[in-house]
Amino acid sequence: MEVKIIERREQEVKFMLSGMKSRFANALRRAMIAEVPKLAIDEVEIHENTSLLYDEQLALRIALIPLKTDQRSYSADERVSLTLTAISPEREGYTMVYSKELISSDPNVEPAFVNIPVVKLISAEREIGGIKSIERQKISLEAIAKLGRGKEHAKWQPVTVCSCREVLEKEGPEKALLFTVESDGSLPVDEIVIDAARILHAKCERLVEELTACQTMSIK
Repeated sequence: MEVKIIERREQEVKFMLSGMKSRFANALRRAMIAEVPKLAIDEVEIHENTSLLYDEQLALRIALIPLKTDQRSYSADERVSLTLTAISPEREGYTMVYSKELISSDPNVEPAFVNIPVVKLISAEREIGGIKSIERQKISLEAIAKLGRGKEHAKWQPVTVCSCREVLEKEGPEKALLFTVESDGSLPVDEIVIDAARILHAKCERLVEELTACQTMSIK
């Protein structure tokens, strides 16, 4: 098998694979999507929400924010807490709440992108009995992140793009497969590809061990 890097950036890589079967390439692609572990928000507890979003909508937006960290430093049973408290302006108007306002209990865990919109909080003027006042909106919540895999839920998928297509190489008549992989920002794209390859290799080794053991037992 030959590997040729076509284009490489921090969050995106394009590479060519040749000298291998398409089913192997598809297995590698599926491993990148479903098997590479990453940290993601799994639970959201809403303490207060007077915004225009339902609690379920707010929780979904929070859960889909990718978190940047070194997932190797976490075990499956560890949890990281992230809190968010925000309120609309004292005067009439609005403020946009962004992902950067999530406060993590672990300084090594942070949103992969600071400018992801979460919710707009609006302050509106109202009049009751001739007295004018400002009605303000507020949210207060705690989110719990844990390690997981894409096969459990899409929020644990570390890639936003992961595809491969057959192409004809210029050097000869053989066909190759062009991979395009883009990270969601939670993990470096190189790390995703390498981890997927290692996971696939480990599964193949376990299969060989099991088949060898079964063969030995049948001979006895």
